[in-house]
Amino acid sequence: MDHVSLRLLHVTAAAAWVSGLLGAALGVALHRAMDSAAGRSVLASLRSWHRWVTTPAMLVVLGCGGYIALQAGWIVMHWLQIKLVLVASLVVMQVLLDHALGRIVRAQAPSPLPMVLRQAALLTLLAALAIVGLALAKPF
Repeated sequence: MDHVSLRLLHVTAAAAWVSGLLGAALGVALHRAMDSAAGRSVLASLRSWHRWVTTPAMLVVLGCGGYIALQAGWIVMHWLQIKLVLVASLVVMQVLLDHALGRIVRAQAPSPLPMVLRQAALLTLLAALAIVGLALAKPF
């Protein structure tokens, strides 16, 4: 696969991953409003999507991104190290959201939700924007 195709795959998978994280974050934040059989069914479908689409997209992002960074020699650059910390925070968010969706679907959600889950959509969006900014600007 050539470099341009690999970068396109990386960006497309990143868009799918972040979209899935945002969807999961909104589902977790709004789960009390969906407290019915139909609402739990929607949340169960969201969890399935999270596992079968969002998680593989994350793996593609990590694999392609790692390969691109190694090939370009960016591993020692500070902007990439900051970006990797932000990516790692999104991986942690992925795990937390998957766990929370599972508990909500099983009707075992903690009350109230931890702050990181209540603010997951905002935190995900801010991390994603910072990652894009670092990738485009490569400031240092």
